[in-house]
Amino acid sequence: MQLSEQLARAFTAMGRAISQLGGELPRADFVVLVRLAQTSDAGDPCRLRDLAHAEGLDQSTMSRRIASLAERGLVERRPDPDDRRAHRLQLTESGAAALAAERARRVSLVTDALAGWDESDKAELARLLGKLTDTLDSRRTPWRHTG
Repeated sequence: MQLSEQLARAFTAMGRAISQLGGELPRADFVVLVRLAQTSDAGDPCRLRDLAHAEGLDQSTMSRRIASLAERGLVERRPDPDDRRAHRLQLTESGAAALAAERARRVSLVTDALAGWDESDKAELARLLGKLTDTLDSRRTPWRHTG
């Protein structure tokens, strides 16, 4: 079996395992909250168009997702001081807590799955996955925050 097929199998299995665990954050919401946490860590809330571009979605799709997250109190929209027609997005305290809980749940899933592995195998897997991710990211159009 080719490497790409093995990776597809691994990602599919991971997705199924995460879904079976339950939880409050569907994958799409988790991805958005992760991106917002990254921009918050950088000290600069992002605009919806930047978020949509970063995730490869159109603005109307991202707008609906943000509206749902805002209704649940996980994301806050504030007027953009540079453009009153736009909003800046950031995590609320509840959003940060939900993200932390989901991250912990996912870490636990992987930690449990790798419990029987040798430390050297785990380290090698982490190294190789990191290398693959860096290579894929380097080929992607960089996300630029405008604002």
